[in-house]
Amino acid sequence: MRILVFNAGSSSLKFGVFEIGTGEAHLLKGGFDRFQNGYCKLKLVHGAEAIERHMACGDIGAAGGVVPALLSEFGLSRIDAVGHRIAHGGPDFTEPALLDDAAITAIEAITPLAPLHNPANLEAVRLARALWPALPQIGVFDTAFHQTNPAAATTYAVPLAWRQAGLRRYGFHGTSHKYVAQRAADALGQPLAALKIVSCHLGNGASACAIDGGVSLDSSMGITPLEGLVMGTRSGDVDPGAFGFLSRQLGLSIEEIEDALYRESGLLALGGVADMRDIEARASNGDPDARLAIDVYAWRARKYVGAYAAIMGGIDALVFTGGIGENSPAMRARICEGLEFLGLALDPVRNHNVMLDDYAAPRIEKDGSRAAVIVTETAEQLMIARETAQALKGK
Repeated sequence: MRILVFNAGSSSLKFGVFEIGTGEAHLLKGGFDRFQNGYCKLKLVHGAEAIERHMACGDIGAAGGVVPALLSEFGLSRIDAVGHRIAHGGPDFTEPALLDDAAITAIEAITPLAPLHNPANLEAVRLARALWPALPQIGVFDTAFHQTNPAAATTYAVPLAWRQAGLRRYGFHGTSHKYVAQRAADALGQPLAALKIVSCHLGNGASACAIDGGVSLDSSMGITPLEGLVMGTRSGDVDPGAFGFLSRQLGLSIEEIEDALYRESGLLALGGVADMRDIEARASNGDPDARLAIDVYAWRARKYVGAYAAIMGGIDALVFTGGIGENSPAMRARICEGLEFLGLALDPVRNHNVMLDDYAAPRIEKDGSRAAVIVTETAEQLMIARETAQALKGK
């Protein structure tokens, strides 16, 4: 079965074509980003060939309209289904679902819970339905993997009326956490069911997940993707009392505070830029704000690793993924500092020499470390393709 996958973000559109059957093949990988003045940058990988182009497309809709021509260019016009990443599935979407009119309406209703993500996801869905109206469109939800979280993890200690209105914790990045947990088990040569894993997806968005026996037990994000770790422009954990404080002291509305926590906080607020690569470069040049941003980021992540080891009663593997997790040896080292009491000791040479070609999952702990430390590239699109094919076979 040949699956086209879309992963639309607020400022990017990634896509891929996969053959899913007795084996698996990644036939084409592509991504549009840096939308400026009616143009964008396109990156393609086809076999061993890597291609970059500047395209006349000023937004995600225009970029998506180019995809059929690209598929034709590489002889991939025949596809059997389209899979979509959907960030927030709310309480109803606990597994991959056919994206018909009713499903789209239901996803629109929970868009306020993921205002940076669901609108872009739905834009890609509508575009794909228009371009391939005869094909099934399947949504794979970031929140679905965390439906196994116990009530102790998902319940906020707030009035019953609020909880009855739908206030609860969901968790996100589920597709990524699910993939890297299995990849870690493969690297260790052990069954996933026997392992206690803390997965750290560290990118522009970031979350940690406690995975016990292959089952998500807790995740750092909450009802929205705003809770938890420090992110590129998102604050992560903030005392809810801050809303009242900021309203009284600065006269800010709830909407203004919420917008700032999503778009003007995180690394951007602390270090002046949202990209960890730039933060690290500034810190190396002595910038005190950048150094503080790194300290806060690592402190928060390390705190969650320790907490998740506690609720699982131990840790067998710490897994790093996402753009920062995969590419920043310095941040991996900072997060692992002080975790020796968990039996986790990082090897600095192995950490520095990580290579991630062909979905590798190198181990970077010291010899004798009781807990493994693993780095691996996440493969959300591959997981979406797998789950799309599985959903269609089940019908």
